[in-house]
Amino acid sequence: MKKKAAAVLLCLAVIVNLFTACGSEIKGHEPKQISANDSSMSDSGNDSQNMNDSNTIVNPYDDSNQEFKGNVDTTIDYLKADNMKYYYERMVVGGDSIAYGWQYYGLLPKQRVVAQGGLSVFGFTVWEFETTGQKLNYKKTLKQVKPTLLYLCLGMNDVNIRPADQVTETYKNLLKSIVSIVPDCLIVVQSITPVCKSNVYKQVNNSSIRSYNAKFREMIASLGKENIIYFNAYNSLLGEDGYMESQYDGGDGLHINTKAYKKLLEDLSKRLNMEMAQQRLEVYEEERKKKQQ
Repeated sequence: MKKKAAAVLLCLAVIVNLFTACGSEIKGHEPKQISANDSSMSDSGNDSQNMNDSNTIVNPYDDSNQEFKGNVDTTIDYLKADNMKYYYERMVVGGDSIAYGWQYYGLLPKQRVVAQGGLSVFGFTVWEFETTGQKLNYKKTLKQVKPTLLYLCLGMNDVNIRPADQVTETYKNLLKSIVSIVPDCLIVVQSITPVCKSNVYKQVNNSSIRSYNAKFREMIASLGKENIIYFNAYNSLLGEDGYMESQYDGGDGLHINTKAYKKLLEDLSKRLNMEMAQQRLEVYEEERKKKQQ
């Protein structure tokens, strides 16, 4: 009887444990990017085990509304995002867990996301992605995917861990490599997004993020490549108090939610319109068609 009672208690404990774990996973919203208690760099990508691999894709572009709710970055307020659907249909996203969020929240299909939680700029160059159904590095993946619009989101996992100059130089070499792989592609480098006042990752702060962003902007300008554009996503999500607006918080003060991704897509479209991006992408696509004939 004692053995039987012990077995019953053990089963109950396991069941309680399972329900507790599920609740924590749902509450977390986002894949963990870096440990709140450990300032070391992970680059492990193990967070993908808890992510949503659903094939259900939610198109964030609403044809019935033609726009998204939310504040607009005043630097691009005078522009329209009426061709947002055009950009959305061509976007391939690459980078870290914030980039992976496009897939995690069902905003983009797996085939258009070259990203993994926990990756630094250097980590992106050595990790293997399953975007194409095979484990391939970024070079082989991009050769297969062949994007005409590539949206990169990297750097959050480098802040306060590696020197900004070192990270920027690695990023610069990465961009040169990507251009050599897909020269007929418009590349957007997203700035690192801000954190909330309630950010649980205390080793990451907005002051450091701004310093890294300034380096990234300077680096892109120094490259002088017409097909590499800097996008100030930091300002898009920033509140009047100098922190990321709480309405965009993914649950930990650092990662972002669906509303934030929709805001970024809207502002990205306006930023691309400043560069006459749709016309340029149409040229790229026409040239590709001619090569295939």
